[in-house]
Amino acid sequence: MIGVFDSGIGGLRLLDKLRQRWPQEDFVYLADQAHVPYGSLDRDTLLDLLQLNLNWLEKQGADRIVVACNTASATGIARRYRGQAQIVEIISKTCEQIPASTEKILVLATPFTAQSHRYQQVLARQLPQAEVKEVGLSCLAFMIEHLCPKQEIETYLKGELNAYRNGFDLAVLACTHFPFARDQFAKVLGIPLIDSESIALEAPAQPGQGTLRIATTGSVELLTRQLRGLMNWNVPCEHIQIEV
Repeated sequence: MIGVFDSGIGGLRLLDKLRQRWPQEDFVYLADQAHVPYGSLDRDTLLDLLQLNLNWLEKQGADRIVVACNTASATGIARRYRGQAQIVEIISKTCEQIPASTEKILVLATPFTAQSHRYQQVLARQLPQAEVKEVGLSCLAFMIEHLCPKQEIETYLKGELNAYRNGFDLAVLACTHFPFARDQFAKVLGIPLIDSESIALEAPAQPGQGTLRIATTGSVELLTRQLRGLMNWNVPCEHIQIEV
């Protein structure tokens, strides 16, 4: 079984791609919506929450867990997790998609991810010739999580990114919420966009039954509405309690 974890709904698009790739695999998705947005939390609180959330996924049977949250990945949880499941962090996998010839990269992330400089560190090893600019967008994950209108999101991005509209080869959408606003990013920036939805993962060792469980630490009613509105999924959700 593969577990997919995110602070909210951002990882749903990655989950969808993984299910299309391996339709016979069993998946369990956990959204820690009681504590979203992760980008505003301190590192120690984040690590405590991540240990609890990933441990819950492992107890459900997940032997591999994709941390589909850049902010969570930026904490180094893949090295720090104390359980037995294999942890796949998303930052290195996302960077692997950037062409080797790229010279100027704009990384758009939550404030926590931007301030961690994790993308800069990974890209310094992978593409030492590249110039990397990391920008934190403090409101966007919250806006997407609460289903704000597309025009409102576009207006926000224009205000935040006007200074970065020229001089970059591509932009990395370094938060799994951000691809829900891909069209708005494309209009504002007009450059190629890279995200985590097509990351390379090893195939499961053996197929499962094609089951899917979706859980949230927040409101089941809200997540059900988000699943219908953003993914056109009519899937039952369950509530779990995670507290530090």
